[in-house]
Amino acid sequence: MTRLYDHFGFDTVDNSPLSESWRTAPGQPAWIHHAHQTRDELIVNLTRARRITQA
Repeated sequence: MTRLYDHFGFDTVDNSPLSESWRTAPGQPAWIHHAHQTRDELIVNLTRARRITQA
């Protein structure tokens, strides 16, 4: 599916599987900077995400 989006000019980043979707949750780096980040910055921000556990 990402190839289709790339074809239309969007820069896509695969954040699979669904169990990793927490990396784009509110409070995570990818969420905080979502409006003004490049594809490369998004990839870095996804790796910078830290899972928040509740005590």
